[in-house]
Amino acid sequence: MYCQMSMLVRINRICAWILLFLMVIFIVTGYSWHERVIMNPRQAAQIHTTLDPLLVLFFLIHVTISARFAFMRHGLRGRAVDLLLLSIALLSYIAVLRVAL
Repeated sequence: MYCQMSMLVRINRICAWILLFLMVIFIVTGYSWHERVIMNPRQAAQIHTTLDPLLVLFFLIHVTISARFAFMRHGLRGRAVDLLLLSIALLSYIAVLRVAL
């Protein structure tokens, strides 16, 4: 159990760092797209829109793991909670992909 929790903490932290990196790129390309500085607006627009599915993926992983830890602190544990969180995350990602495509 401890090994599993340690792995989830590590995955959560890695996702948070990846999110930070992606958000910096997302903000810079959005600014470049709007203000026409730093890079070509067409290139900035492509990078900016391509990052959407990645941002949502890492955000959902981060939020799902954090929600699991929060539920555990409040005494909600077990496979049912895990399956509910995974189902919500998966359905959310599918919904975002349908809108993005």
